[in-house]
Amino acid sequence: MQTSTGSASFTGLVDLASQLVGGTVLAATDDFFAAKENLIQPGAAVFDADRYTDLGKWMDGWESRRKRVPGHDHCVVRLGLPGVIHGVDIDTSHFLGNHPPYASIEGAAVAGDGTGNPHDDAWEELLPRAPLAPGSHNLFPVLNTGRWTHV
Repeated sequence: MQTSTGSASFTGLVDLASQLVGGTVLAATDDFFAAKENLIQPGAAVFDADRYTDLGKWMDGWESRRKRVPGHDHCVVRLGLPGVIHGVDIDTSHFLGNHPPYASIEGAAVAGDGTGNPHDDAWEELLPRAPLAPGSHNLFPVLNTGRWTHV
């Protein structure tokens, strides 16, 4: 497996977005082929060569339809634990011909326990548009050391 940052590793850190700590997917522009909730599932992505849905091959990840109009897809995750994000893993494991070529990440901080919804102007860049490799753990450090409740 390739990584975009070579030896970057986030082992030993808490996955703030994981369903295990209360992470929730609030919205996505499209999750036609694979459910947005797969983003917060714990553990490594799974490949099942024999599993299909009514829409095609089952994939353990978030997969939208190919864009045929300007714009991009996005997904909003409320972190299960507010905290500092030291790095992100944009995991394209098992996405070999249909991975997104680029991704960016923004974060927002909602006061208190973080269960409110962020305002449109609350979002800050955590990861600028970065190229992604297929079938890989694309690991990127996050240098913005703010406290985040949403990505």
